[in-house]
Amino acid sequence: MINMRKPLPVVLMFGLLAIAVTACTSTSTGDGAGDVLLVEGYGAEYQELFEETIAKPFTEKTGIQIQYTAGGSASEQYAAIRASKGNPGFDVAVMTSLELYQGSIDKLLAEVTPEQVPELAKMPQKLRDHTYGAGAIQEVQQVVLMYHKNAFPQPPTSWNVMWEPAYRSGTLVFNPANVLGVYAMLNAAELDGGGIDDTAPGFSRIAELAEHALATPQASAEAVPFMQKGTATAFPYFDGRAAIYAQTTEYDYTVPKEGTYALLGALGIPAGAAHKEAAYKFADYWLSAEVQQRWALAYNVGPAITGLNFPADFAAKHITTPEQLEKTKIADAAKVMKNRTTWGQQWAEAVR
Repeated sequence: MINMRKPLPVVLMFGLLAIAVTACTSTSTGDGAGDVLLVEGYGAEYQELFEETIAKPFTEKTGIQIQYTAGGSASEQYAAIRASKGNPGFDVAVMTSLELYQGSIDKLLAEVTPEQVPELAKMPQKLRDHTYGAGAIQEVQQVVLMYHKNAFPQPPTSWNVMWEPAYRSGTLVFNPANVLGVYAMLNAAELDGGGIDDTAPGFSRIAELAEHALATPQASAEAVPFMQKGTATAFPYFDGRAAIYAQTTEYDYTVPKEGTYALLGALGIPAGAAHKEAAYKFADYWLSAEVQQRWALAYNVGPAITGLNFPADFAAKHITTPEQLEKTKIADAAKVMKNRTTWGQQWAEAVR
């Protein structure tokens, strides 16, 4: 076929060339001001709190604008990084330490050290060990036992209450596709002498409970309607969301005597991120003492650094001290990532 289009005028050709060059040029400046940092994170109340508590003050301090996109779960966001070979189109992902581990193995997350993020040096070693040099921990949540206050004269003291005949019909058995389900399974396994290297007791307990349970949710948000209707009795939940619904429903939460697991909220920078310097500034900002305290109180989670002062009632419910952190279990990320698919299959067999 003969191309009959007329050649472009010379002036127009140079104009289009200038636009193309501009489009390929980073908006970054020497001090980070003028960047637009693309952050991918969670939606709903998390996004609202993030924009007010983190994004706006960060922009006011640095001049770096934040464009926030609500994505899916942490594992889904890492899947986008992996599928794009480290260039997913955003600069920072809100994830967990599990994804940091996987990113370090895959070499799809940028290196994060105290040289790039000075505040990282103030993080307790127990948390530093779970960054794998591939990100930063910005919050510490814990798995708590959420319970209906009218169903319990006193706060329950053991995970075992979920299996008691009086309460089992109102329990929720979370799918390990959500990391809450992983930690709930590990807590269940440990009740009968198992653990991360012997999960059979946990799945045995899940199978027993599933015969009576109210529901088997895949996401923590699916528990909300049951709390609003007051039909759930006792179930595992993360303390961040638990604190929110403890203020708006007839539920409260506690850490059972057997102890519990921590979920480490993290920031990962894709290896191909366009604005790495701004991303490092952002991570350093979030780890500063002032911001750590502000975010902890806003989202009802523990900070990633210690030595901060919190109200007594807040400190009693969240991990805020070195002593509390030391008692809290952190699952081996390598074992979780290796076995998570298999655990999902075992869970499906247990609840069918």
